[in-house]
Amino acid sequence: MPQCTAEELRSLGRRLLEGAGVPAATAARVSDSLVESNLMGHDSHGIIRLLEYLDSIAKGRIDPHAEVELVKETPTTALLDAHWAFGQVAAARAMAIAIEKARARQVAVVGMAHSSHIGRLGEYALMAAEQGLIGAVMCNASRGGGVAPYGGMQRMLGTNPLAYAAPTGGAWPFLMDFATTTCAEGKIRVARAKGVRLPPGCILDREGRPSTNPEDFYAGGVLLPMGGHKGYGLGLLMDLLGGALTGHGCTCLPEYVSGNGVLMMAIDIEAFSPLAQFEDTAGRLFAAVKASRTAPGVEEILIPGEPEFRTKEKRLREGIPVPESTWQELARAAERLGLQRGA
Repeated sequence: MPQCTAEELRSLGRRLLEGAGVPAATAARVSDSLVESNLMGHDSHGIIRLLEYLDSIAKGRIDPHAEVELVKETPTTALLDAHWAFGQVAAARAMAIAIEKARARQVAVVGMAHSSHIGRLGEYALMAAEQGLIGAVMCNASRGGGVAPYGGMQRMLGTNPLAYAAPTGGAWPFLMDFATTTCAEGKIRVARAKGVRLPPGCILDREGRPSTNPEDFYAGGVLLPMGGHKGYGLGLLMDLLGGALTGHGCTCLPEYVSGNGVLMMAIDIEAFSPLAQFEDTAGRLFAAVKASRTAPGVEEILIPGEPEFRTKEKRLREGIPVPESTWQELARAAERLGLQRGA
């Protein structure tokens, strides 16, 4: 696979987006977000998403010039309407509002409706953790995410992810970020681009049979909830919080359009205990967990966030791998937009 530096991919993303009519500042924000996902090892939310975004712009599903509207506000809450702006722009503003309110009132909850795909949720949870707060992000996602309810085989839910982040005083914050399915739909997309099989237990084909072939998902198959009924329950909760509470809509109901309904929280740790005490306790907890006995064949116990931050360090040194098929599709997109190599 081609290996690219982060800056090469950022430049490519900016050029493609600007070529599609996206304002320069927005193009830079979105491109930076996608490449950060690649750096953290979440290629499903990385530069591969440019192809989807360019298509959405062309079909009017993303409005690159939309202004995010503050619809309703209290000292500790806010409701935003993104008006189908780029999700990375709208979500960053939503978390910035949550952080500001939590600083003033110790806790804040911000909802957002009518947003296009916001990307990797952990990015926004980390915004809070980097300010000494606990951050949480939840959203629903399009039924096109293709998730069957527990015991079903029809596409009814999205992958409906959630993320939490907290400062630790250590090398990296605590970061938990995952879909409520066995894997994110974007990871199926990456597996298809690489021409590799999926792990068992991720999908059923259109006849309800277990499959490891990514093509079976796109031929009418379904994703499965993680942990059976537990992931299914979490997925429904994300639909309630991201969709019903914000007014965005729930994925399998007729009023739902597309995109993400989002709920974010920021919590000021100092409202409960001194930050230094919280970080000390977190450090001792993680040290104890990491020092515990490992199962056979396991070299090390990791804390949520460690794989991502280690991957970022590695990819900053060695480059970011891009599947050849994705690279070729991006090159064709550049040609369609009239962009010349190196321009």
